[in-house]
Amino acid sequence: MRNGVIAVGRRWPVAIGFALLIELLATAVWAQTLPTLRIGSTFPGEEPKWLIVKKPELFRNVNHSYKVEWSVFQGTPPISQALVANAIDCGTQAPISMARAVADGGYKGYILGALVDEQPGYFSVLWAVRSDSGIKTAADLKGKTIASTAFGGGIYYHMRLWLKQRGVDPDKDIKLVEIPFSLSEEALRSGRVDAAPFAPPWAAPALAKGDIIKLFSISEVQSPLVNVFETCRKDFTDNNLPVIKAYMEDYKDAMAYALSHPDETRHVVSEVTKIPYDVLKGFLLTKDDFYRPPNARPNFAAIQKTWDIYYREGIIKEPLKVTDYERLDVTPAE
Repeated sequence: MRNGVIAVGRRWPVAIGFALLIELLATAVWAQTLPTLRIGSTFPGEEPKWLIVKKPELFRNVNHSYKVEWSVFQGTPPISQALVANAIDCGTQAPISMARAVADGGYKGYILGALVDEQPGYFSVLWAVRSDSGIKTAADLKGKTIASTAFGGGIYYHMRLWLKQRGVDPDKDIKLVEIPFSLSEEALRSGRVDAAPFAPPWAAPALAKGDIIKLFSISEVQSPLVNVFETCRKDFTDNNLPVIKAYMEDYKDAMAYALSHPDETRHVVSEVTKIPYDVLKGFLLTKDDFYRPPNARPNFAAIQKTWDIYYREGIIKEPLKVTDYERLDVTPAE
């Protein structure tokens, strides 16, 4: 003190710096103590999860009640394997991949959140043909080469069912080849295949160019239809209920945010998928895209119907009850 004045000029910045250091250290320690939720993801249609990971500041719980360890997989079957192996806690599944995980891996889990469905008025995975091919009906496909995405996937099985329902034996009457959506247009236009599957973002540009027309969509087999949903391991959920409840609160809010802020969401999706924003703007989160339930609640009845179809057709060996995989105190409310 000099002449009754406290000399703080040098000491005050030091004190502030020390306090900030203590606060940063405390924050770091607090972050390390947050429980980790290991989430498996794939493409496309996972906007709620991408928003939680890329824009956590928008949501109440992530980085406050839990933190995320995010892994990206090429399709739902590898996610099934990761769930069974306890390498992740939650992940994306299709009805067929989860059915396989239950039957082949003994997977025990809950179906907790919706991702993308097929509903009337929205996009449904379709098969297209060349407009000059003369193919108008299922019968016209006999003796032809038909492309499908991954053999053993939900899209593949619904394609087979569409053919069988119209008197075409997919094992005897046609030749089946496996290609990804990204190669469908080239394979069809070049004549390597006579019919090929399309989904966003490839469908709209291909059809807009002309000379390719829709033959059928899998919604003709089942509608509404659940494409993919979010499931979490039963043991993790039961032992970490506050974490899963916090995650599903964010998940529901993220779905609502994606639908109410489509342009911002397209930028996030572009960052994650590397698909140009201008391409996404033409279809993503419009009626030319898959349906997203606004409340993020799974359509359990549609999942049950799919499993019933798979059992009736011999695709799965044992019947499954969707009620065995529900946990309604965690699932977003209607």
